[in-house]
Amino acid sequence: SGHYGRGHDLARGNGNLGDGYYQFQGGKATDLAIGFPEACRRMTRYLGTLGQLDKSSIVLDLGCGEGTPAINMAKMFGCKVVGVDISKNNLAKANRFLSEESSTLNVTFHEANFFNLPDQVSHEIFSHVWAQVSFFHTHAHLKRCINVAADQLTKGGTLILVDYCGPRHPVFTRDTSKSAPDMQQYINCVKEAGFKILIQEDASRHFHAGTSFLRGIAIEEKNELEINFYNGRISSIEENLIGMVIIVAVKE
Repeated sequence: SGHYGRGHDLARGNGNLGDGYYQFQGGKATDLAIGFPEACRRMTRYLGTLGQLDKSSIVLDLGCGEGTPAINMAKMFGCKVVGVDISKNNLAKANRFLSEESSTLNVTFHEANFFNLPDQVSHEIFSHVWAQVSFFHTHAHLKRCINVAADQLTKGGTLILVDYCGPRHPVFTRDTSKSAPDMQQYINCVKEAGFKILIQEDASRHFHAGTSFLRGIAIEEKNELEINFYNGRISSIEENLIGMVIIVAVKE
């Protein structure tokens, strides 16, 4: 966990950690003190458990970013993970982080567009496709992204998806000209791609809790730009303008 820093980079959400998983009582998160990186590891464990990852699993991580969830799921479940991302910078960091881990981890990273996967990826047979906060980067092509996931999965394979949802764009929350698929549209796209949904969960409260933690760091650092950003995001979650959806589905 040496590459988990506290402070400015983490407050900005750098590191592609995803979002955290928290415990709640009376509608409020009770464990924000665990910190954002640990909450994100818990989300990886939660999703992997929902998707029944194990040592026999071969996982395609679409939009792996800097590789943190890929590395963590390999450590937690012993699975093979193939990560794909379009960013050279993300992959350079992912490979550096991987080099700091045990050489027994079966994790590889590839530079590629979702829609033009290299042969060594497209010819692999995957038991799982993992998409963690990656499809929101290309919301206009959501159906196509989910179709890629379906194409790469073996029959009976599992899609594990967690992502931001609309109706507003998760970054430009107050720009009424920018929209994003809402939770029902995600569900519909997954079904239309030939999946049977096993689990659908509104994870917006976890999104809210993690954002509240990051706002706290920004307040400590007196970073007004980030405080305003997180305040806007929190109010948008509370107004149901943005949210987070978890879907686990099996290819029929």
